[in-house]
Amino acid sequence: MSNLETSSTSPHRMECMELWGGNSAVDKTISMTGLEAQIYSRPYDPGESGGDVYYFTACASGRISRFLLADVTGHGQRVAGTADKLRGIMRENVNVIRQSNLMDGINKEFSAITEGGGFATAVVATYFSPRQTLTVSLAGHPRPLLYRAETERWSVFGEDGDSGENLEAALPLGIKEDVVFQNLQVRFSPGDMLLCYTDAFSESVDESDQLINTQGLLEILNQEQTAANSLDLLTSRLSDLSATNLTNDDATAILVRPTGQRITMKANLLAPFRMVSGVKEVNSSEDE
Repeated sequence: MSNLETSSTSPHRMECMELWGGNSAVDKTISMTGLEAQIYSRPYDPGESGGDVYYFTACASGRISRFLLADVTGHGQRVAGTADKLRGIMRENVNVIRQSNLMDGINKEFSAITEGGGFATAVVATYFSPRQTLTVSLAGHPRPLLYRAETERWSVFGEDGDSGENLEAALPLGIKEDVVFQNLQVRFSPGDMLLCYTDAFSESVDESDQLINTQGLLEILNQEQTAANSLDLLTSRLSDLSATNLTNDDATAILVRPTGQRITMKANLLAPFRMVSGVKEVNSSEDE
């Protein structure tokens, strides 16, 4: 069993030219060529879809794997239209390598698809398997946490002054149309991991009812004896600290790691034919 195969439902193997996701409750493992992810999402109201929206895409050859995690203002049906529009934007960019183009497109359309002047924070990440690189962009979103196998330590992504790996978070989506979204590309090799999450995690509290923030999450992860099953350990630890943690808002986290799987020659040869067939869409609420 893979280190990430700890979710309550069976793993989902994504095909080339597929889009998977939504904004419903889920606890699942997703696998793509060269990348594996565990996603945990719990809406504030168990009977409704949440304001946390998540999508994964795999390109025609499997070389480009991408995911988006957005925290949209509102809950339930108020978010349904926004989730559908974000799905459309992700679908249109399945085979686009340049993440900056995707971020510009999402931001320009976001103000038009949200109701009542709403906005969203978001993190978008693209994994390019031939080079084993991960490109991350932030739009007002909590900073992801990065685990390096060579150091066996977690750190805050985009805040490494020694290596020069710095990333500005920029404004949330829908605030200003002409925002320039920076992206940071890093090496992402087997054994490494990236943890993205919405603010229900960083706004959890400790035993003294004090916010733990991103640094608190970092400390919890680095206290563990092993990095395996990090997302399960984190959610369990936060629940132990306070019964209110991860229950007062939509709560979503995505843990991704590269597997080292290579693209086959067959996948490359079939890519043009898959593009003609179009994108297969799978809704997370129906994938059990």
